[in-house]
Amino acid sequence: MAGMQWGSVIVSSQPPRPIVDFFLMGYRRIPVLQLGAHFYCDSKLAFDALAQYSDRLTWGGCLSASQELLRQRAEERVFFAVIAAASSISVLRFLARDLGLLGTLRFLQDRAQMMKDATIEKMSPSTAAGVIEDFVGHLESLLRFEDFLVGERASYLDLCCYHPLWMASLINRQAILSLPPLVQAWMQRIAALGHGASISLSQDQLHDMVITDTAPDPVGEISGSFAPGALVSVAPVDYARNRTVGHLAVMDSHQCVIKRGLQSGEAVFLHFPIAGFEVSSL
Repeated sequence: MAGMQWGSVIVSSQPPRPIVDFFLMGYRRIPVLQLGAHFYCDSKLAFDALAQYSDRLTWGGCLSASQELLRQRAEERVFFAVIAAASSISVLRFLARDLGLLGTLRFLQDRAQMMKDATIEKMSPSTAAGVIEDFVGHLESLLRFEDFLVGERASYLDLCCYHPLWMASLINRQAILSLPPLVQAWMQRIAALGHGASISLSQDQLHDMVITDTAPDPVGEISGSFAPGALVSVAPVDYARNRTVGHLAVMDSHQCVIKRGLQSGEAVFLHFPIAGFEVSSL
């Protein structure tokens, strides 16, 4: 979408992830976007950060109230409905195809542990199927007049709504064939955007980007009862609720930024959204 060249580090589908842990220590969700010494631990924050460097992207914060509700619905309820609606056999086949037998067993053990204290709604297969059907019907109504959900070009909202349906097609390759033609065509347009040009990076190269980042430390308001530089922990409120500890640099209605020192002596800045996360004093 952005026409950028980018680098990637492939990590395991479950911890331990030494490369990620070196920089983030505690936060376990992926993917994460790195720009110099800054790590964006949320897809919306990552998209907005990239939008600053490309005239082909529109800042995700420009969503209307109804569009934001649709985004939340897609990323939260519909995504987990896709998993709940899938047959156990289909899920196991998908995992075994991607991870192998031993990798699948490790993955399932890890996810069972991860979801122990989750606050995600548990849905029956029939309820989940209804959630997906209503969601697809809503998308179909929006796509009757435009190629994409926000106009003539793909947006952050399109990516969020595409994600759960893409996951459903991975679990069951026939799932996309049951979708309305307008939704199928929209998914094909999203897929045709591709992934740009990427190169493989090592941990040392990521570290070099931190070292050579000459941008000043982020400065912004600190809301609530927190003080600048206060030691805090940040954690998701729904699942994978591992805490990350650092010193508070920015906290407004949009994001929380904490500063962490690496063992090598440099500092990194971790960006978390306010919505869906909790910040606690230590």
